Amino acid sequence: MADSTLTDLFDESVQVSVDDITCDLHPGKVDPPNEPCNIILGKLFCHTRLGKKAIQGSLKNAWASISGWSWKEREDGLLQFTFRTSFDAENVLLRRPWLVCGYLLVLMPWPSWLTPEEVKFDHSPIWVWLKSIPPYYWNKTNLQEMAGKVSAVYELPCHIEKNFERGSFGMGTLRFRATVELSKPLFSGFFLRRTGIKDLWLQYQYEKLPRICYKCGLMTHEQKFCFKTPAVIKDAKGEFFSMYENWMAEDAMERSPFHLPLPNWFSEWIVNQKAAKDEKSEAITKEPEN
Repeated sequence: MADSTLTDLFDESVQVSVDDITCDLHPGKVDPPNEPCNIILGKLFCHTRLGKKAIQGSLKNAWASISGWSWKEREDGLLQFTFRTSFDAENVLLRRPWLVCGYLLVLMPWPSWLTPEEVKFDHSPIWVWLKSIPPYYWNKTNLQEMAGKVSAVYELPCHIEKNFERGSFGMGTLRFRATVELSKPLFSGFFLRRTGIKDLWLQYQYEKLPRICYKCGLMTHEQKFCFKTPAVIKDAKGEFFSMYENWMAEDAMERSPFHLPLPNWFSEWIVNQKAAKDEKSEAITKEPEN
């Protein structure tokens, strides 16, 4: 909201309107709007600086079926990838997410009418698995609700949609693609309330899970760089378990947070917190009386 009280102050000043300093430029031979381009920008979420050989080697293996691509590290810290054709670039974007030495590499198209600063690296697509869904709960409404817990932006498999249209319903495992916001933690799972029998834990698992923070669930850093208190689950017996860990990976053997032994980092955090609490209590006890 403009401050109308300033008008009198600038009556004698040279006033330039936005229209006065707005002009048109004539584009060269560039990609028209909404057309795919062959240049992609990438942001690597890694607190440790990786060497060019590590980045090149990791992506060379991942993109072995694509030839003729090149890359460079820009002065602003972004990675710029150039492909021979827009088809190759689209293929790489379609197969996201990509990992470099276990760290998340967020890739975004770079349309020629935008500056690099205007390209946002605040979200990433990822494939999600939900396994062992009881057939009683397998319907379109429930699947949409379960997918929506990960992100408001998701795509259910086409074959599931067609099955519902035919009145034929599958059961068991759901694999869907979601676009997650990197500023929010990954969704770990929930208890399905069931009448008369034990509630069922449904664990969400992710393909190509990067090195996430096991304290807060973000994909943009590891827990050693996080100063937050870990997100924990308190079970019916009063036991505490970490919300996030490697059981969120699609190929993990564990299917839930509720198993022993506890992860090493979580056990160490508990020990350190207990020690700090004991030291604080001892210091208070030893305080001299006035």
